[in-house]
Formats: sequence, structure tokens, C-alpha cells
Amino acid sequence: MKPFLSSRSRAALLWTVLLCPGIGTAEPGTAEEARAMVDKAAALMRELGPERAMAEISNPFGAFNYRDLYVTVYSTRGRILAHGTQPQLIGRHAWDWRDANDKYYVREIVTRAQKGDTGPVHYTRVHPFTHQLRVKETWFRIVDRHVIACGAYK
Repeated sequence: MKPFLSSRSRAALLWTVLLCPGIGTAEPGTAEEARAMVDKAAALMRELGPERAMAEISNPFGAFNYRDLYVTVYSTRGRILAHGTQPQLIGRHAWDWRDANDKYYVREIVTRAQKGDTGPVHYTRVHPFTHQLRVKETWFRIVDRHVIACGAYK
């Protein structure tokens, strides 16, 4: 008798369940929850220092990955220093990244954070669970030279 799923399909399903803990969650994260995650990450960075805080922020099973919300930390030049769901993006330069409407959203987040603003910045991205274009409202703040951001899809 053949198995219901091939070994490759079982591996993909296991990867999805383990690395995307919010995937089965029907309720999307809210703007208030995104702001709270930014505040929580900023407090952690002040308490533990940047290196230890960014390691926790980049933990896909940690407190900074909730529903469809996750925290990203950028340098003041737009380099990704921590990412709550895609650690493979750490080290990439995002300064020139544009949304579906050609908006340089990382530039706007970083530039406004450096001026003391906390958001929001609105831009259009593909939702990680529905794979549909949606407007994302991102909140942020700067701690030393680190821009902490988290956004909620509308």
C-alpha cells in the first residue's frame, strides 16, 4: 500500500508546521499587537543588548513570531540584522526593496525612525499565509542604531 503522502510531501508539511507556527491561525495580528511587539523587542534590546536580543528576535519559535506578525531589525542603512520568520534574510540589504506599487518601504521606515517617528508606514506585500497582495501597516522605533519594525496586514 502506498503512503498517503510522499516522503518529500511529508517533509514539506513538517517544515511548514514547525517553521510557520501561526499558519493555522484564523485571526490575523492587529496593529496594536504589532506596536506592542516593537515595544517588547525594544525593551529586550535595552535589557540584553543588541546581540542577545536579535538572537531571540530571530528565533522562529520565540515570542517575536505570533500569528502573522513578526519582528524585523534593520541597520540605519537598511541591512536586515534580525528576522522573526526568515533567518536566511539576515545580512541582506533591503534599502532598495520596493513593494508591489514601487514604494521604497524600508527606506521610509528607516528614515522616519531616525527622525524619531514610530509609524505607521503603509505598503503592499504578499501575505505569507494567504499569498494575496495586502496592505501592511508597519510600526517601528529606533534603539541606538537599530530600527525595530513589525507590521500587521489590513
